[in-house]
Amino acid sequence: MTSGRFRGSTAVWLALLAYASLYPFAPLHATSAEAVAGAFSRPHHLANFDFAANVLAYIPLGILACLHFRQSGARHPALKAIVAGTAFSMAMEGLQLFIPGRISSAYDTLANSVGTALGTLAFADPLYSLVSLPLARRREALVIGGAWGDAGLMLLVLWMIAQLNPALPFFGAGNIVFSDLDTRDLAILQAASVAMGIWGFGLFVSTLLARESGALRATLVLLSTALWLKFVAASVMLQPHFAEEWLSLARVAGLVAGVALLVPSRRFPRMGRIYLALVLVLAGALVSKIAGAYSGLDELLRVFRWPYGQLANFTTLTRFLHELWPLLAVAFLIALFFHARRTVESKP
Repeated sequence: MTSGRFRGSTAVWLALLAYASLYPFAPLHATSAEAVAGAFSRPHHLANFDFAANVLAYIPLGILACLHFRQSGARHPALKAIVAGTAFSMAMEGLQLFIPGRISSAYDTLANSVGTALGTLAFADPLYSLVSLPLARRREALVIGGAWGDAGLMLLVLWMIAQLNPALPFFGAGNIVFSDLDTRDLAILQAASVAMGIWGFGLFVSTLLARESGALRATLVLLSTALWLKFVAASVMLQPHFAEEWLSLARVAGLVAGVALLVPSRRFPRMGRIYLALVLVLAGALVSKIAGAYSGLDELLRVFRWPYGQLANFTTLTRFLHELWPLLAVAFLIALFFHARRTVESKP
């Protein structure tokens, strides 16, 4: 374990929370005494869903911050994590006073503090002995050690978060708007982009594993989980006639082809898998851009039937992660490639 190992993961989660809290960022306006007073008054309607969403969003921050403070040797890491999460939440709520359309509330800070505190309970017995410690040992046994494994796992978490938006195609660019370009050539491009994306994703997973075996099982588990999340989210959040648009026949064919190509290539040497993964992830992302269709935010929101608030924040955040993930994965794989090569060259 290196100094500051969990600092990067904590910073990534803070960035996600800041995006969700401060979108659309501009235009800024001067706040007023009434707005400040309203932030500390009891809201007319306290939405249980919003409170629960704030709690859930800050649980990972409590876990990561507590890991960071524990690893750095700080005293009372759980308490410091709770204070840090509360201070960050207060800063976000204060900045919301200057953003039109955002409502600052002390109840949001309360929910965020509760979520951070719940996250720190992962390191309190009996939960720590029964769940957290066995999971940590399992992670060390299955995934490459140190910050490299942590960064790869965080990328997988970001990818899974993007799958929560059912309006985004599976391993494709854009969203589920209809397009006049729906031709056989476009279907072939979609299938090719998905196949390369699935194949590259599976090889990406294989580079994170400490052992040579298990890549196919891990990839199938992740893909199955993502597909299940898409189906559930589509049935709950989308208008009925849009519910199946994100998984077209071409994308199903690409998914099957990508898994089939992964079967033999998962046994390639490690350096070859890293190189092939970065090529396929980048190529799949570029081809999907050609076949992808985009719409404005207002039009995109019309495909949803979600009755709760903050839909625009959720949609823009997940679409941003969906578009950014291939670039982050390629950057990670390039760095991992040179790290692995230096490691091989340094061996006697």
